[in-house]
Amino acid sequence: MDFKNQKYLSYLPSSISFIVVTALLFLSQQTVFAQTPCFDVSNVKGCAPLTVNVTDCSGADPNLVFYRFGEARVQQQTIFTFQEPGIYSISQLINTGGAGGDSVRRENIIEVFAPKVVDFDVIRCADRKVRVQINENYYDSYKIDFGDNQSEIVGDNEFAEHTYNSERDFTITVRGLFEGGAENCTPSSEIITPVGAFLPPQVALFEAFENGTATIEYTLQTELPHNLEIMAGNGFEKIGDIPAGSTRFTIEDVSPNAVYRISVQDICSNQTESSSLFYVADVILRGEENYIDVGWTKVTAIDDAEFVKYTLLKDGNVIYDTTDVSITRIFDEAVVCKVTYCYQLETEFASGLKIISPRRCILAASNALPPPVFDIYASFNPTGQTVFSWSYPAGTLGAVVTGAKVTRKNRAGIENIYTLNSADSTFEDRAVDIEAAPYCYSISYTNACDLTSEASPFICPIILRMEGNTSEKEGTLSFDWTAFEGVPTSNYVIEQTDSLGKEPFNVQGVSSSGTYSIDIGSQTKQTSYIRIRAYLGDSITYSNTIRIDFRSFINFPNAFTPNGDNLNDAYGVESKFIKEFEMMLFNRWGEAVFQTNDVNGRWDGRYRNTLAPSGEYTMKIVATDQRNRKYVFTEMVKLIR
Repeated sequence: MDFKNQKYLSYLPSSISFIVVTALLFLSQQTVFAQTPCFDVSNVKGCAPLTVNVTDCSGADPNLVFYRFGEARVQQQTIFTFQEPGIYSISQLINTGGAGGDSVRRENIIEVFAPKVVDFDVIRCADRKVRVQINENYYDSYKIDFGDNQSEIVGDNEFAEHTYNSERDFTITVRGLFEGGAENCTPSSEIITPVGAFLPPQVALFEAFENGTATIEYTLQTELPHNLEIMAGNGFEKIGDIPAGSTRFTIEDVSPNAVYRISVQDICSNQTESSSLFYVADVILRGEENYIDVGWTKVTAIDDAEFVKYTLLKDGNVIYDTTDVSITRIFDEAVVCKVTYCYQLETEFASGLKIISPRRCILAASNALPPPVFDIYASFNPTGQTVFSWSYPAGTLGAVVTGAKVTRKNRAGIENIYTLNSADSTFEDRAVDIEAAPYCYSISYTNACDLTSEASPFICPIILRMEGNTSEKEGTLSFDWTAFEGVPTSNYVIEQTDSLGKEPFNVQGVSSSGTYSIDIGSQTKQTSYIRIRAYLGDSITYSNTIRIDFRSFINFPNAFTPNGDNLNDAYGVESKFIKEFEMMLFNRWGEAVFQTNDVNGRWDGRYRNTLAPSGEYTMKIVATDQRNRKYVFTEMVKLIR
């Protein structure tokens, strides 16, 4: 037997070698024609793990054909997977028995690469276009699948552009390729949403602050990256990124007199859209005698035709506005000494942009006397004190009033002066003597510059007086009053109520001064209160309140004659202002012959439907008046027939 092919057996594992040896022994007895080794290989390049498949083209019996993939053991299978990166050879071995054997080795035919995720960027552009940029040269080429059944192959560091037909989400997948190799390298993907129309950003507000920061409020109308830019020389420089989907951005360190804009660029078309320009406005303050010189920045870098209005605020309140772009200065004379005032300027434009300057503050100085108080009020409260109140003039806030002085004078011209705390705006006079009335009041105040205002005009509240005897059962009570002095009043009425704080039960229109009377006998309320009411502008002022207490009484006879002559035919009482009442009459044996809880009840001289006999009867009365005074009477009454 010829063992010249024994060198091939060294490639085989022991079990296979045994089979091969056995086959060779058998074949040594046969006549086999030699075959020329020949094979083809698929996927000669790819990423690990790479599976290859060889195809035999030698024409030999497949049972006599063996392969060695790289340094692996010899095998008959035509499929093999290379697990590690490297360059590999493939050998084909053919055993032809007695005719000998042959082999072929194709050196370095297989290239296996380490898998690598492709480095790429997706740049969204307007009008639903995207650009996919490859940022490497690891692979021979790159396949870009756009996720809508469209794909494109590009080379190293190249890009491809694609336009979608809608704005829904799409998944872009990129895979590296080797020439003549398998598509088995690791893909990488990114989900994108195409962008619609290319529109400029709109800035609504730019506000700068004292600490050197500024806030921008805006609307981003295109879902592309936006930049914050500052004017430099003849162009603009990027100084920051505006976050996607945001509506507000803070500049941490604004530059004085700087001009900014927000821009957005379409990489695919190389076009740029920008917002309106906006700039750092400022207010310049200078303190002068009795006024503050207020100047501000004129419109910068924006066409004057776009200007709408300047609005100047002091302490948050508008004090001036103008539509004249050339006006950049005013004198504010509404200031008070030693008071700090803060100013801001708002500038509005036709685009809807508003620019707000930082708040700038200054301490004012003045030698002008503060204006006198004219908004004054006086009235009596229900308990007899005079309430005098006032409001300080506009512009002289309570915080800058350091003291106030109230002057009270009576009809004799005697004055009393009361010093008040600076925060007070009401004075309650508890030492009112109606006999010394009318009382009149005036107010002056001192501001932070130690300057005192002129005194306000004196005002005198309404004084009400009464004449008459409330202890009488009959008669008249007369009232007279003075008119309110110092401020016009109107609609005088006299009102009567049975309790302080209740609605009046009697209201009568009267003149500003005059008299009024009430009939004692017709009164049904034992206690009542009377005062004058008038209108002081939009407020109501009252006179002093007079309390009236009438005397209650119960009168009863000591005899009656129930004989039908209509004179003293029944026994009863005469009373006034009694709210609870009980009367009982008893005969000599102590029997109750009559009882009533009605103060107007009468005994007709009958007992048990018969005429009671003449004689003396005991009467007992228990009663309470409207002021809760209690009456108890026990008297002898004669019945005369």
